[in-house]
Amino acid sequence: MTTDTKFITVKSLPSPKGHMILGHLPQFQTPNKHQVLERWVEECGELYRINFVGKELMVSANADINNEILKLRPQKFKRLAKMNEILVEMGVNGVFNAEGESWKRHRKPVADALNAQKIKEFFPVLQDKTQSLLKKLKQYEENQKTIDIRKYCMSFTIDVTTAIAFGYELGTLNNKENDFQEHLEIVFPMINERITAPIPIWRFVKRKKDKKLEKSMQTIEATIHKFINEAKTRIKDNPLLKEKPSNFLEALLGDNEETNFSDQEIYGNIFTMLLAGEDTTSNTISWIIYYLSQNPEIVSKIRKESVEVYGDNEIAETNKQLGKLIYTNAVIQEAIRLKPTTPQLYLEANEEVCIENLLIPKGTKIIIQTKVAQTQETYFTNADKFMPERWMKSECPMHQIHAPEVIKAFGGGARFCPGKYLATNEMLILVSAICKNFNISLSVDPKKVTEQFEFTMYPDNLYVTLEKEKKA
Repeated sequence: MTTDTKFITVKSLPSPKGHMILGHLPQFQTPNKHQVLERWVEECGELYRINFVGKELMVSANADINNEILKLRPQKFKRLAKMNEILVEMGVNGVFNAEGESWKRHRKPVADALNAQKIKEFFPVLQDKTQSLLKKLKQYEENQKTIDIRKYCMSFTIDVTTAIAFGYELGTLNNKENDFQEHLEIVFPMINERITAPIPIWRFVKRKKDKKLEKSMQTIEATIHKFINEAKTRIKDNPLLKEKPSNFLEALLGDNEETNFSDQEIYGNIFTMLLAGEDTTSNTISWIIYYLSQNPEIVSKIRKESVEVYGDNEIAETNKQLGKLIYTNAVIQEAIRLKPTTPQLYLEANEEVCIENLLIPKGTKIIIQTKVAQTQETYFTNADKFMPERWMKSECPMHQIHAPEVIKAFGGGARFCPGKYLATNEMLILVSAICKNFNISLSVDPKKVTEQFEFTMYPDNLYVTLEKEKKA
């Protein structure tokens, strides 16, 4: 393809003001880098370019272009090569960072292991962990203590994810002493830091945080390989586990005759599940609680629905009941719209592509900014307001603007996140149970709860108090 005057070129796109040598790196090195990108949309428009010490990137907040880019994966676009480079360097090679034929080989068994039927079989895990968290929250409520709710959302999703991933009862909600969670909390921010670092300093000088990361990765890898060996022994002793696996690891090993994954590749996919399943889900639940704490009438509606669906029980009793929590699901979708935990995606063009008259050369590095479209009046009526009713068919008149297709919380195209069903079920059972059992109040000024970005976007300074719901 050759350029023509009708095409818009990446080189011709506007650029925000930056440093003469460092470019836009100084502004981007901040815990709220996603908001920096949003401000630049206001300054330059939906399409612009930035550079980090001479390395140029295109930023797109255009919903149509972003949707097309995601649809053209994995053939014409891939994850930023540096992301794969960093993860492989750390010993991780799984479906999250794989590309091309390697991705196809990883995708099917991982998707099969996380399909709706398999997740239904894991429902008792969700029940158990939800009950454990409720027990912990009741202790705080009785003592009238302020709660760092994000911490407990993280413990909940880590306990769920490790139990489903390899049948390991981490027990962080029950105050069990365990290094595993601490190691995960070290790893995720460091992945983000290395992906956005212009110079790989750690390859030349091992700083204190680099040594901590190496130690954490070694511990995580040794732990997961231990579970791989234990799972192999269980399957050998009980071949029925190939047909009816009790966890994600057994499901991968059960399919392994066809895929022939090495132990290192199985480790990579287990690590991927921890990477993608823990942070995103816990932070989304935290944002949901942020909104619920300021909207008691929404808490009441969720409580009413919970009573209608599962009566006097504290939590949902069956997976089928989760599907009946229609309003609770609407609340979840609205929080995802306003506070996406993945507000930006990093991609790269495999070949020259023209989209909407924009000519994107091969090798172009792209940041897809998803949050801007999700909060624009162009796509949603009263876009800045938290309105779960917009997701209810009976309460969303046709004349109102409602474009759910612009929401990319779980990606898009062929590389749509296979963990969506599990994440949604985790959120449904927990949010419903919390609202049924408690009234929620924000303990700080809402303006002091800020968006921070460390691989995913989370609410910083989110403290709440709970009050037990009094039965009539």
